[in-house]
Amino acid sequence: MSGAKNCPETPRQKMIAMMYLVLTAMLALNVSADILKGFNMVNRGLLTSIRSNDERNKDLMASFEELNERYPDKIGEWLRKAQEVETKSNELFNYMQDFKYQIVRMADGKKADTIAVNIKKQDDTNVAGIYGINNGNGKILKGKIDEYREYIKGIYKDDVNNEKKNVEYDRVFSTVPVPTTDKAAPMDWVTANFESMPLAATVTMLSKYQSDVRQAQTEAIQYLKSRTDAGDYRVNEVFAEVIPESKNVVQGGQYKARIILAARDTNARPDIFVNGSLLNDVHGMFATGSGGIGTHEISGRIVLKDPITGAAKDYPFKREYSVVPPSTTIANIDMNVVYMGYANKLSISAPGFSSDKLSISATGGKLEAQGNGMYVCRPSSYDGVTINVSANVDGKTISMGSQKFRVRTLPDPTIFIRYKDANGNQVLYNPDKTTNVRPTRQNLASADVVAEYEDGLLQATFNIQSFTFSISDGREGLTSSPSSGKNFTEAQQGIFRKAKSGTYVILEKIKVTGAKTTTLSYPRFNLP
Repeated sequence: MSGAKNCPETPRQKMIAMMYLVLTAMLALNVSADILKGFNMVNRGLLTSIRSNDERNKDLMASFEELNERYPDKIGEWLRKAQEVETKSNELFNYMQDFKYQIVRMADGKKADTIAVNIKKQDDTNVAGIYGINNGNGKILKGKIDEYREYIKGIYKDDVNNEKKNVEYDRVFSTVPVPTTDKAAPMDWVTANFESMPLAATVTMLSKYQSDVRQAQTEAIQYLKSRTDAGDYRVNEVFAEVIPESKNVVQGGQYKARIILAARDTNARPDIFVNGSLLNDVHGMFATGSGGIGTHEISGRIVLKDPITGAAKDYPFKREYSVVPPSTTIANIDMNVVYMGYANKLSISAPGFSSDKLSISATGGKLEAQGNGMYVCRPSSYDGVTINVSANVDGKTISMGSQKFRVRTLPDPTIFIRYKDANGNQVLYNPDKTTNVRPTRQNLASADVVAEYEDGLLQATFNIQSFTFSISDGREGLTSSPSSGKNFTEAQQGIFRKAKSGTYVILEKIKVTGAKTTTLSYPRFNLP
């Protein structure tokens, strides 16, 4: 890249030059691999530092923006300056990244690594000069570095240590001519950095500048944040803290926890309010009853005095936790039954998950959510109903299990005569079921006929559409009359009142509808 010579060479000179070139190449074969390896190691180390600074800068800006949400009048001006620092730093950083890619692409071709890390022709000494010097991009880069240097220095113009910052950034982002090893005049920055430089060295040099940009960005944002006087608390204790998302992990899921360094001032403890009440524990330990099953929320605020103004500052918080019932699995396999035509009530849960975090489905039937983990199952096939339970665990749907139920026909209800006793209490009378009850004829005259399950395990609604009332006529014969609905007719009520003691009564052809449609009979009984 130094240009052609003005004086023609003799054959001898050409031969000597060729021998020197061969010797240089032979020496390069012995050392260049180690040198290039060294450049590669340094470059990767710089990239690691860049990634660390990127994460630090993201966290800084996030905390800056959080402060701005609480104190926009105080923070807004400084946040805008920090955002400008971020923008200008990204512009220079991205230009350098593109610079690296372009020279790597010139050497490695179209399949070049887009992030300029895995470089094939690391020993190429031409592309940096062509792109940086011949094409003028080195001069553009120098101008951008000069502009950025002066901009960063201007951030600290009102600071008492601005002179030290000027010296620091003049050195870090220096583009002055570079001294040579002999007595010749210093070489300009562009030529020194790009002429005849191995590709690996140029990429490493650019990564070094990128790392400096990110470091300068971090320092500038931290400085601007400190100017706000917000969040600047002294601490005398730093400790590690592990904050798990949950101590219970479902198989197939993940254990997640935030591992942080926490800091506090043991001499200036904050006031902590949880759900409106002051927390008395000096270590900030909060405990409360679990509450009902489902998702619950705790919220509050931490009140801490500003170390500068002395004003109390609030830091609100809000978290959720889930309460699930104590769980064990005890199942009567023989009783895994649901009934056709009946609203079978099922309680469905999974340990560690509130009901709103579960997905419930059924095959062979329909499920209707009732809330709080309760469902109504309506079978559609006598082949059985299978209930399937799954949960979303870290973005993945995990099956929590399934249960199959047999489907059976709903059993017949029991027919009762319902009346109120002398004390106004409701009585269900069936001579085969309630032997300790003896209704009067007046009770029977005012009664109605109902159909219910006597054990109460199944709670279904039945309606009496009609029945036939028969009573002995004293000559071994029967007098029969129909009744529409559940009540005795006025004529039948009169018969109850006038009939003699011991007269037997028969209720039959009792047509029942509702949860099940059927025709039933009532046990024969004698009037008191």
